[in-house]
Order: sequence, then C-alpha cells, then structure tokens
Amino acid sequence: MKNFKSIVILCGGQSGEREVSLHSAEPVFEALKKMYPTRLLRLDENTLSQDLNPESDLIFPLIHGDFGEDGQLQMLLEEKGFTYVGSDPKASALCMDKIRSKHLAEKNGLSVLPAVEPTIGQALDREAIGKMLKSTAFVLKPTDKGSSIGVHLCENFDALCEAWADVKEGHWMLEPYVRGRELTVGILHGRALGVGEICPKEGFYDYHNKYTEGACEYIFPALLDDTVEERLRRIAEIFFKAAGCRDFGRADFVTDADGNAWFLEMNTIPGTTAQSLLPKSAACVGITFEALLRRLVDGACERSGKFFS
Repeated sequence: MKNFKSIVILCGGQSGEREVSLHSAEPVFEALKKMYPTRLLRLDENTLSQDLNPESDLIFPLIHGDFGEDGQLQMLLEEKGFTYVGSDPKASALCMDKIRSKHLAEKNGLSVLPAVEPTIGQALDREAIGKMLKSTAFVLKPTDKGSSIGVHLCENFDALCEAWADVKEGHWMLEPYVRGRELTVGILHGRALGVGEICPKEGFYDYHNKYTEGACEYIFPALLDDTVEERLRRIAEIFFKAAGCRDFGRADFVTDADGNAWFLEMNTIPGTTAQSLLPKSAACVGITFEALLRRLVDGACERSGKFFS
C-alpha cells in the first residue's frame, strides 16, 4: 500500500458559510504546509474536484454548513475511497440536525432544552408554545444550519411572531431563551479539552459576533466550579461517542444562574479562524494549534494504515 503524498484542504463550497470556510482554511493551510506537502482547494460547487486522487491525497475537509457538515461531502469522499479527517456521513448528518441531536442526547440522559418545530406558514399559538417551552422569551432558529445563521432571539411572543412572519422556507425550531452563560468545549479523539466561555459585548453569539474581531470576549478556561466543568466535559464526551463522531468536534452549552446546564449541539467541523473556539479549547490543555492539526492528521493516517513517508 502506497503512502500519502499530500494533504488537500477542501474549503469554500456553496452555502451561507462559504466565507467562514475560506477563513478557516487559511490558518490550517499555513500550519500544515510546514509539516506536510499540502495544498488548498477552494470548491465553487458542491461537488468534488476531478483532480483528487484517493491513493495519494489525504483530505482535510473545512467546508462548514450545507454540503460540508451534513454528510453529503463525506458520502462522496467515501464513495470514491478517500481517507479524510473528521466524522463519517452518518454522524455528520445527525449532528447537523439539532432535533435529532436533542433526541439522542435525551436518550443518553443528557439535559436539553425543550423544542417546538413549527411548519412554514403555521400560525403560532401563544398559550400552547408558552406551555410547551415554559418560557415567555424564545429562540427561533433553523434546525440544520451552523454559525448561528438565521437565529432570532425573541424577548416576547410578539417579537417571535414578527420574526416568524419573515420565514418562508426551511426547517425551523423554537427553544426557550435562557439568559445565562454560553459555554463551549472542544473534543479531540473522544476526549474533552478545555471549557471556555463566550461573552458577546452586545446581544448574543450570533453570526456577526462570531466573526467580527473584538465583538466578543473569550474566557479560556472558563471560570467555573470544578464539578460544573467536569460535568460539561463528560456530557461532551458522552454525546460525541453516542453520535459516532470521530477525530474532532465542539460541543456548545448554555447554563442559567442556578448552574443548570443544557447541551445545545455538536459541531463536527468547528471553525479554525483566529476567533475560533476549538484552538482556544485545545490551548487550555497545552495543545498548540500545530499539535492539534498533527494529531488530526495522525488519526486519519492510523485509520487508513497509510502515512507520509
């Protein structure tokens, strides 16, 4: 069996997260090319380039959102026999679907927020929604998008109805709005890294705040009681394993003033920009950005039995 000759970083694609993907790929490319023969391949369509070779190319997918994280890309890679970094099609599709993720988390004894799935054009019932979600403030968001795209924070039912009136397509969900701390923990090969806290200077951790320099304060490690920190790390590991994820990921949580914690989602291709959370989480436990990438490459190589000569 021949060894790999190069790493190919896939980025771009056609989705609302294309620009995020392009930004994520640059620092990974700059770091990896110092260690391996590496090239950066920007996809303009949601399909694989014809100049890739499954015998010699190890794929490092960094396409966020549609196509990249929903299992479509991973399915194409497997059909053509490529070895790649990250979760397989089944785990990717599951984690991209926030409702399926909730069900899996509940099945494994993890705390999640209640949710309602309205259908497009459906009139919202104040009493029914308030009773199901046990809240007077709400979060409206797509069930299958990342980077907080399309998320609406609604302080009351009237604001929710106003936001819902503008929704014309897609799959959506409602959750109670928890006024609390936004926490996150990276995962590397099934083991949780450091827990961090995201503190937006205004609003919440939406698309703007995620990718605007200086819009958030990041506290890594988060200032938490040891028991709370360990519980979040354990929850992240349990879900990662239950979902069949591999290599890396990032679990997001919200906690309230009483210390109650709810699992929100698992990101199977977390960002790697200067503001991104996975590298910060890894740094909490002494893993540099370069070491993080090397471990991911090593894991994919071991899985295939092929290495770099």
